[in-house]
Amino acid sequence: MPIRWNKLLIVLFFLIVNISFSQEKNPTVYPYGGVPDSSRFEPWMQRVPLNFKTANFDSVQFDNPAEFSRARFDRIATFGQTIIKEDRIGVGAFVHFYNWADFTGAEFDSVADFGGTNFHGRANFVWAHFHGRTYFVWTRFHDKVHFGATQFDSIANFRRAEFDDKTDFRLAKFDSINFDDSVIRNEIAFGSNENRLIDFTKTNFIAKAKIVLYKPVKLIIQPEKFKYILLGPRLDYFSKKKIIEELKNNKTFKEDNKAQFELNYIFDKSTMYQEQSNKYEEKWYHIWKYPKWFSNTLYYLTMGLGYRPFRLVWWVLGSIIGFGIFYFFKMRDSINGYILKKFEMKEASGTKRKKDAGEVSTISHTESLMNCIYFSSMLLFSFRLKGEILTFFKLKEKRYIVGEYLLGLLIYIAFLTLAKSGSILHNLRSLFVG
Repeated sequence: MPIRWNKLLIVLFFLIVNISFSQEKNPTVYPYGGVPDSSRFEPWMQRVPLNFKTANFDSVQFDNPAEFSRARFDRIATFGQTIIKEDRIGVGAFVHFYNWADFTGAEFDSVADFGGTNFHGRANFVWAHFHGRTYFVWTRFHDKVHFGATQFDSIANFRRAEFDDKTDFRLAKFDSINFDDSVIRNEIAFGSNENRLIDFTKTNFIAKAKIVLYKPVKLIIQPEKFKYILLGPRLDYFSKKKIIEELKNNKTFKEDNKAQFELNYIFDKSTMYQEQSNKYEEKWYHIWKYPKWFSNTLYYLTMGLGYRPFRLVWWVLGSIIGFGIFYFFKMRDSINGYILKKFEMKEASGTKRKKDAGEVSTISHTESLMNCIYFSSMLLFSFRLKGEILTFFKLKEKRYIVGEYLLGLLIYIAFLTLAKSGSILHNLRSLFVG
């Protein structure tokens, strides 16, 4: 074969190989019928995005991962069907994403309708831009959903939407957002430089639901729902204080003493392990911090940091029952004898008793337990020990008795001195008035 044919075959060989490689790197079958992207092997920010003139996915089921990152929707994008008739709103079609759905950096130039959509996997709308109205009406998010840095130029309607897992709206920008009748079952995070109004008055919070705030926001919410508010766990002391001050200055809560009280409780609870200044470099702080953390934890569990002083009632009941059971196993005969002696003293003054002093051994276990619990409650609610108790019991038994008596005094002192100003009245009012 002449040399020129050899050269020609070599050129054809390299040409075929190059075409094959290009076909593998740049597939000709493009997802969802969009304009060809540059490469599935390139970083997503370097791809030419899909461009949809019209997009209608009514009643579609996405069994595999749905990749719409940096896609552009020129007209209405329909991933569901929201029906608005007068004051009523509903859905007419359901779309299911059974795997993750990625709309990172997507552009919606017109209306985006996700009404009735079910996201069974994770949904990502980070950096997405909604230029028109956005409907997530009756949408169900079964897994985590991210709206971080998402921009809504018009109303974002999440009416009757359900959030089963964590939801992130940090750095999201919106003009108006609607959570009426929506259901939140887990954490939903907010925090943006765009301090817009968020209304949770008609939102339903269930199970582990929490509103986690990372920056100052304007909330409309009933004080009864303040228990769902948390401050970002990684924020410093002054960032948390700024968020609470913004809420306290909100015209909705400014004149409401109950709301101010609850906001103070949220702040103190969030910062009970934090310092106002940086003391972590000081040697003594590493020694002192553990007792301080322990005391704050005990203070929170027993009195709710002074905002919930009536938690002590449960500790009192637990102490009475606990000491009563302890006395039953350690000194029930002595307690039965003491109680029968009191009956003897009453009989001498004309009061009839049921048992003689010699009948201590015949008292049943049930009656002995009742006597021990009665004796325990008598000690805990006594302001001073009776002399007959100190003379009747043995030295070892006196130690147990004096220990419970001192615990009772400690509870009284804590209740009167460590309760926050107005907390007793506030809790009584909530209990009897509502």
